[in-house]
Parts: sequence; structure tokens; C-alpha cells
Amino acid sequence: MKTRIVLVGAGSAQFGYGTMGDIFQSKLLENSHVVLLDINPEALAVVEKTGRDFIAEHNLPFTLSATTDRKEALQGAEYVVISIEVGPRFDLWELDWRIPQQYGVTQVYGENGGPGGLFHSLRIIPPILDICQDIVDICPDAVVFNFSNPMSRICTTVTRKFPELKFIGLCHEIASLKTFLPYILGVPYETLEVRAAGLNHFSCVVEAKNKETGEDIYPELMAKAYPFFERIPKMSEVMKMYKETGTVPTMEQMATLETEAWPERRLFKAIMDQFGLFPITTDSHFGEYIQWAHDVVDHHGITEFYTNYKKYLSNAEAKIELRLSEHIVPMIEGM
Repeated sequence: MKTRIVLVGAGSAQFGYGTMGDIFQSKLLENSHVVLLDINPEALAVVEKTGRDFIAEHNLPFTLSATTDRKEALQGAEYVVISIEVGPRFDLWELDWRIPQQYGVTQVYGENGGPGGLFHSLRIIPPILDICQDIVDICPDAVVFNFSNPMSRICTTVTRKFPELKFIGLCHEIASLKTFLPYILGVPYETLEVRAAGLNHFSCVVEAKNKETGEDIYPELMAKAYPFFERIPKMSEVMKMYKETGTVPTMEQMATLETEAWPERRLFKAIMDQFGLFPITTDSHFGEYIQWAHDVVDHHGITEFYTNYKKYLSNAEAKIELRLSEHIVPMIEGM
């Protein structure tokens, strides 16, 4: 019997294409059936056609279907991946972010923490609970992965409402370690054994070792991180190169750009200074959970990051690639 994997919110090209690419590159998941589910039939049809064409072009051993009927999609599902948002995403996000600030509430970002994160939660948690209720009723043994934010609030609510549900929230921020650590330490990432802990958007490296010798290299990481982050490319320079080349600059390319000290990492530095820990995310994310963060963070850097992130998503060309970009597929392979 074919493994049935349901992608909820697959009308989003970035989520749908990215997750299909992750699945399609897996040898262990060959012959699986992928179900695309979305409430937007037009967007869903585009993603479905692209997926079918990709399977045919590469002669892949997978089958694909699409539906707007959630109960139909969940029949026999073994794995469900959720990535939804109540839109218009950025318009509502900016209201969540700015309105509390107008009344003196010094929240940093308004996506996951503070009153902005609360109102975000009040919009998105009801439809996610509806989805989870259907999973409990139709495919109660399915493993559910969630990408939607506010991650911590969603996971807390779902596990309280449906304690029997196998519900896993994933943050891909830890993937940034693969980008930075080799350049900070001067060694391939494959030689490192790294553990991180915390909440979504609020995590730190808690252990770093040489994989072969077991040597503790956390002190070295902390020592070398300071000069590294003293000279980080400006976000405006990164986006300028992206516009010119059409691709996100590599670390080698970034080394040629104009730099500044600790951009969007003032809180990051404060955590290193005060607690001796290496955060795995930037001020906009880490600061959502700390009351005093507003006094420390790089507000200009956060605004610049948000503005360019919004532009990037509106201009980026989503496509299916046979490469692993998220951790869901390795987790499924290990189950």
C-alpha cells in the first residue's frame, strides 16, 4: 500500500513546490502518493500541474492528486504537513506589529510574541483546530507536522485540545547553522555535532563538538563568533546583489559586500555577553519572547529585514528542486 502524504496549504507555491521537492528526492519514500490540499482552487491547480509535469519530466516513482475537500484528502493519510496562513498575510502582520506600539506596548516583531502574536494566534488557531479535528476523526494514527506560526502557541493549543494527536512543530531556523558555523569555525559542517534547544524563534546552541574526537568546541565557537559578526554584509547590499543576479548570494559572494557590525544582532550579542550562549536566530525572532528586548534590538535592522523579506517573497520564483530543504522527510524516513 502506498504511503499517503497530505500537504495542507499546498496552494502556496513556495510550500507546495518546496515540500514536493523534498519528498521527490527521497529514495525511501518512492511510490508514495502525495495529496495537495488547499481552499484556493486556482492556486491549487497551478501547483498540481507543475507537480505532475515535474514527475513526468523526471520519470519519478510518485503519484499526485489535488483536492479542496479536506475530508477526502485525509482518507488513509499517514503523514500530514500543515502550512497555512490567514491572509492577507503581510497586511495583517503589520497591524499586529504596529497597533500595539501605538499604545505603548513595546513588542519587537508582532508575529509570535506579545499582543501581536496573540491576535495572530486568534486568527490562525481556529482553522488549524478544525484541520486537527478532521485528522482525529479520519486518520487518527497520522503523524502531523506543522510549519505555521505562531508555532509555540499553535502547538500548545493543539496538544491541549488533542493530547492523543501526534503533532510536531518544526522551525527551520536551525538550518542557518549550516550556513554560518563552517565559516566561523573554518571546518566543514559535517565534522560538527551540534545540539540546540529552545522554542520556535527562541533557541540557542547548547552543545558543539568535533564529531570525530568528541572535543568540546563551544568555547572556540563563542570566541570566533565575535569577530565574525563584527563584519556582516548589510541587508541592503545582500538584496541589491539578489536583484542583480536573481539568486540569494552565497557566503563567498557576501564576503565581497560592504559590512557593518552585528546587523539585526544587537540582542544576539547581548545574549552571548550575558548568558554565554550562541543564539541560532536574529533579533526580530529572538526578541519576541523577551520583555526588555525592545531596549536592545537593532530596530533599523529588523525593519530592513522585514521589508526585504516581503519583497523577496513577492518576487522569488518558486520551483521544484530535487534537493532536501527541510527536516520533515528525514524524520518520516526514520519512522
